[in-house]
Amino acid sequence: MASKPAKPTAQATLVTERRIARSAAEKATESLREKIVVALVGFVLTGVIGTVLTTWIQQRGWAWQNRVAKIEKDTENAIATYRSTSDLINARWHATYRMVRAIERGASGEGWTAARAAFDAADRDWALRYSNVAREIEFFVDTPFGIDPSEALKRVWGLTCDTYALRGAPGTVVDTRSARVVLEVINHCHGVTKDELERLADARGEVAPPADPRLTAPLYRRLDHLYRTNDALRCVIFERALAVREAVGSESYWSTFFGVGAPRYAPTAKDQACPGG
Repeated sequence: MASKPAKPTAQATLVTERRIARSAAEKATESLREKIVVALVGFVLTGVIGTVLTTWIQQRGWAWQNRVAKIEKDTENAIATYRSTSDLINARWHATYRMVRAIERGASGEGWTAARAAFDAADRDWALRYSNVAREIEFFVDTPFGIDPSEALKRVWGLTCDTYALRGAPGTVVDTRSARVVLEVINHCHGVTKDELERLADARGEVAPPADPRLTAPLYRRLDHLYRTNDALRCVIFERALAVREAVGSESYWSTFFGVGAPRYAPTAKDQACPGG
């Protein structure tokens, strides 16, 4: 007959229970430790990712603000260039026109002295300010649109100014995409006109009869070309300023959120039509 297993003693039972309790406690401790570690890692990762994401968003926001500020500054520079250029070309054109009229009418005395003084003052002001205005046009009007006038300038210096230079024959027309080139046309043709005017002024003396119309007709023709060229230059600069200003509305904050670069400007159809007429 098989013997029955001996019943565990009270002490053995107590040891077993203690072992079970200890094992359960260890498991509970290990589980708690794992939870704490996971929580800590999650907290750290969340903090790091959150910080990185927040910083990135802030940087994108600052980049967009800087972009808008750059566009605003470019607009201000273009408008300031428009004003300084208009003042310069208007003053010289009117002084030249007044001089031609004085020669045509045979002005003398105070009338002739005033016309000659105004012409000399405008010529002197042109000499002092032209280089600065030319740099402003090149830097604030041409460069933001990716236009380099250097090659086109060479074609200006051979112009006779007897025809409207911005609408010449095919192959000789001046590249009017560059406002700097248009300004150089004005400068060159004023120089040609000045040389002729001074020859006439030196030949007439202080008192002279009205000039032969055949002498003044070419001067008036050049003044007409210069007037239209002045108008074309003002148009180009103003349309460029508008194109720069409208760049703010052409791209939204979100459309450039993942890649905010330097603003790019493009000439408009109105800009390209400025030399017409």
